[in-house]
Amino acid sequence: MFRVLLANLAQETCSFVPSRHTLDDFRRYYLYTGQEILDKLAGGGMEVSAIIATAKEEGIELVPTLASYGGTGGPVATEAYEYLKGGILNDAKRYTDTVDAAIVVLHGAMVTEDLEDPEGDLLAALRQILGPNKPIVCSFDCHAHMTDRIVQSVNGLVAYQTHPHQDIYNTGVRALRLLARILRREVRPVMVHCKIPMIAPAETHNTNRLPMKPVMQQVLAAERQPGMLAASIFPVQPWLEVANLGWSVVMVADGDAAKAEASAKEIADAAWSRRREFRHTRTPVAEALRIARETEGGPIVLADASDGTASGAEGDSTELLRALLDSPVPGPCLLLVRDPEAARECAKRGIGVELSLEVGGKLTPAFFKPVRVTGRVRTLSDGCFHLKQPPMPANRGLTAVLQVDNISIVLSEKTTYTWDEECYKSVGLSPREAKLVQVKSPGGFRPVYEPFAKAIIELDTIGPTDSNLARLPFQRVTRPLFPLDDM
Repeated sequence: MFRVLLANLAQETCSFVPSRHTLDDFRRYYLYTGQEILDKLAGGGMEVSAIIATAKEEGIELVPTLASYGGTGGPVATEAYEYLKGGILNDAKRYTDTVDAAIVVLHGAMVTEDLEDPEGDLLAALRQILGPNKPIVCSFDCHAHMTDRIVQSVNGLVAYQTHPHQDIYNTGVRALRLLARILRREVRPVMVHCKIPMIAPAETHNTNRLPMKPVMQQVLAAERQPGMLAASIFPVQPWLEVANLGWSVVMVADGDAAKAEASAKEIADAAWSRRREFRHTRTPVAEALRIARETEGGPIVLADASDGTASGAEGDSTELLRALLDSPVPGPCLLLVRDPEAARECAKRGIGVELSLEVGGKLTPAFFKPVRVTGRVRTLSDGCFHLKQPPMPANRGLTAVLQVDNISIVLSEKTTYTWDEECYKSVGLSPREAKLVQVKSPGGFRPVYEPFAKAIIELDTIGPTDSNLARLPFQRVTRPLFPLDDM
């Protein structure tokens, strides 16, 4: 029986928010060590859960080190990263003589206060500990910022092949099975990494729609070719201030580097040739509200992606709230605003109390400003609930619903993903019975909301996760880079 080191460290960074991601932000999701990983994460829907289940099928014994998921947010504090990295590497040193390989679950779009490529830093250090002959296989989100250092440190990698992400569990299965084949010496993986000097709005990454669908179909077709072990395209999280930001293609072939290189170049050329199709236009807020007033029934989902909490934004945008106060839309309107101070004030005053206060715009002042409202405290909650898409626990801290006329504002201490109805249902609000429903997401909400939404409108708002990438204050990315430069 093979013994395989298991590690997991994932966080998705947005460089344009001022906050720093701390160890407490990781603990809010999970931070497990040793046997606790196998006990707590078995039976779930994420990659580690799949690896645990598949290892049993493949006759592999897992040696768990540290597993932590930090969600999204600002750059990770150096102290937090060093602690998490140390937990993995210290165990790797402890077990290096008794393990045959390692499998590592990463997101791939983390940035720290000091490092632009912490995943590469971690994997290079792990490679040094395990030596050149013990295979390392990784799984990644397709929004990873792929680097040569990552590719040179591992023997194989796989990535999500859907967006919105519907294959998280299956990605873990693919990673473990690839590693099992390497350990049994059934395959000899070689990898090629091809960088593309382009970034694109997250709305255009949807693998079920143009322009991304045919690109991903080409990737899947390449992976099915004889002798190809894995094919991945990374349209990258575009809100990173790092050198060499851009799309990547990584091909893993069985002993045939020329085949991997040819396939990688073919896919990269196809993506580059479509680059202008990945430009994206959205609807101004005033126009969106006009459409809503003229549309009978609901719900109408307003996608406010420039404050996308799944993309790393703080969730404190007030642009839609301000517009609704100035130009009301009849019917229930459900909004999300992160404001720890306002949530605490509502809790202090209590349910049923009417109060006036400023909400939002305090965490990302470069983009948003507070709005003064008067309303009644409708609900108070500890903010703990369970997301169904993807299946995982959520904790947005102290949460209050402030009712301002027909607008229900969900005020929270912390951010959370806004992909599914549970963001509202967990505090007694019903998106299906609302006129307007705000989601702070570029596309992850679609599998949940598309089946019953009367309409979906993507709002043209400004924020730290703006889809109009040219409006963002990039300074450190390598130029030229499309669409910042007309290449």
